Amino acid sequence: VRPVENVVVPISRHLQLVELTERTCKWPNGDPLSEEFHFCGNDAAETGPYCKYHARIAFQPASERRRSR
Repeated sequence: VRPVENVVVPISRHLQLVELTERTCKWPNGDPLSEEFHFCGNDAAETGPYCKYHARIAFQPASERRRSR
């Protein structure tokens, strides 16, 4: 059993689609049909479209995904 890590969830910057750049996290939050829909907007890692926190969620190894079911 792996030890549990402390997880810090970043506070969303609530950016709209037109406010995103290549350096902002593009993780969607909420229902796209709602006025409350927004993107994370925090600093994205240089290697992808998401901040470090959301990249860990998006790019899990296949074995971890199977274990969590």
